[in-house]
Amino acid sequence: MAMLVLSVVEEADVNGREILSTGISMVGLGGDDVVCGRCGREMMSQVPIRTMQATLLYRCEGCGALNEVPPDAES
Repeated sequence: MAMLVLSVVEEADVNGREILSTGISMVGLGGDDVVCGRCGREMMSQVPIRTMQATLLYRCEGCGALNEVPPDAES
């Protein structure tokens, strides 16, 4: 698929959303390669993140930034 750069979310804007730590890296079975919007570290590989219905935030283990899928990237 494609490389998707996530959008950084400030701690003040979490608003009760669940935060998922991606650890070293999450690997899926088909989808996008996902990178942190702050440091550019690959957080997920081959993950169908655009079709996930949850409004999760993803914590980058490299720089600690909270990230979300940009609204214009959702399918």
